[in-house]
Amino acid sequence: MRAAINKWGIKFLAGAFPANKPTLITGSGAMLKLAKLMMNSGVQRPLIIADGFMTQSGKLSALTQLLKDANCQFTVFDEVVPNPTMLEVENSVILAQSIQADGIFVVGGGSAIDIAKVVAATLTNGSKPKKLIGMMRVRNKPLPLFAVPTTSGTGSEVTVAAVISDPESHQKAFFLDPDFVPLAAGLDTDLLASLPPAITAYTGMDALTHAIEAYIARVHFNDAQSDALTAIRLLLEYLPRAFKNGTDLEAREMVALASFMAGYAFSKQGLGYVHAISHQLSAHYNTPHGLANAVVLPRVLRFNKPHCLKQLAEIESAILGKDSVLPEQQLANNFIKRIDQLSDELQIDKSLDSLLEKDFFKIAKQALREANDSYSVPKAMKLKQVIRILDAVKAGEREVAF
Repeated sequence: MRAAINKWGIKFLAGAFPANKPTLITGSGAMLKLAKLMMNSGVQRPLIIADGFMTQSGKLSALTQLLKDANCQFTVFDEVVPNPTMLEVENSVILAQSIQADGIFVVGGGSAIDIAKVVAATLTNGSKPKKLIGMMRVRNKPLPLFAVPTTSGTGSEVTVAAVISDPESHQKAFFLDPDFVPLAAGLDTDLLASLPPAITAYTGMDALTHAIEAYIARVHFNDAQSDALTAIRLLLEYLPRAFKNGTDLEAREMVALASFMAGYAFSKQGLGYVHAISHQLSAHYNTPHGLANAVVLPRVLRFNKPHCLKQLAEIESAILGKDSVLPEQQLANNFIKRIDQLSDELQIDKSLDSLLEKDFFKIAKQALREANDSYSVPKAMKLKQVIRILDAVKAGEREVAF
C-alpha cells in the first residue's frame, strides 16, 4: 500500500511541479561562457562556491579574472567537503550576506552543488537552512544559481534535490523542491579531463545507477524514460573510454551529458534501494557515494529482476540496437552481466572493507525508511533482504539468495 501511495504521490508532484532543465552549455570553455551568461542576466555580486582543489590548482583563476575584469564584487567559498554538513552551508550563507550576493556560481562536484542549492534558497527564505529540510519548503525564489559540475555522476546540476549530512546522527537531510534546479549549467570538458580514473569510475557508476533506478521505477514520464535509456546507452559506451583515457574529450562530453540526462530522469521518476542503502553507507563510513552505489548496484538489480523483468529486457534490447528473439529472462540476465563486466572493467571493488556487521541492522532500518518514504520501487524489500545485500557486499559476492 505504501509503495502505491509513493507512486501516485511522486507522479502528482512531478506533474504539478515539473522540474525544468537548466539552460545547458557544453564543451571546452563552458565555465567562462556560463559566467558571461550569468553577468548578462544581471548578476553583479556573486558568491563563488568551489571545491578547494579548484582554487589550489589554479583552475578557478580564469573565472575570477573574468569577474574582476567585469568589475563584479565577488567572494569565494572553497571549504567544501565530501558529504557536506550544515556547517558548510551556514558558513557560505554568512559569506554571501557579507557581500549582499545577488547570485551563486558553483564549480565543483555534487557536494559543492548541493551546498550552493541550499545557500541560494536560504538567502531568500529567512536565512535558516534547517527550515528548508524536506519537500516543497521553498516559498520565495532562490537567488539565481549557475552550476559547473567537475565530475560526471551526481547530476546535481539538473536535479530538484540537495543532500546535507548530519555528522552526529549519521543521517542525511534531504531538501526537495523544483526551485533547487539551477538556471543554467556548464559541462566543461577542460575541467572534466583532469578527473582521476577512480573518480571517473565512481561518479560514472553513480550516473548509471540514477538512470537505471529511474527507468525501472513505478513512476513513468515519457521524456524521463527516454533520457534514462539514452543515458544508460551513453555510459556503457563512453564511460570505459573516459576511464582509460581522461583526455578523450568526446568521451568526457558524452559521459557528462549522460549524467545530466540521468539526473533529470531521476528527478521526475525517483530512485530506489541502491541509493537508499548507499546513502547510509556514506553517512556511517564516509564512503564515496559513487563507490557505494557501484558496489550495491549489482546486488539490488538481482533482487529487482523478477519485478521489473520487462524494463531490464527493454534496456538490453535498446543496447543491442535491434529486436531480439531472446526471452525477457535472458535479456534481463544479460543486462545484469553487462553491469558486472563494466564494474570489473572500471576496477570497482566487489566489497567494502569499512562495512561492519554490527551496523547492519541500523543501516537496513534507515535504508528501508528512506525508500518507503521517498521512492516508488518495483518491489518493497524486507529488513532481512537488505541485510542479505549487506552480507553480500561484505563478502564480495554479487549473487544473493533472496
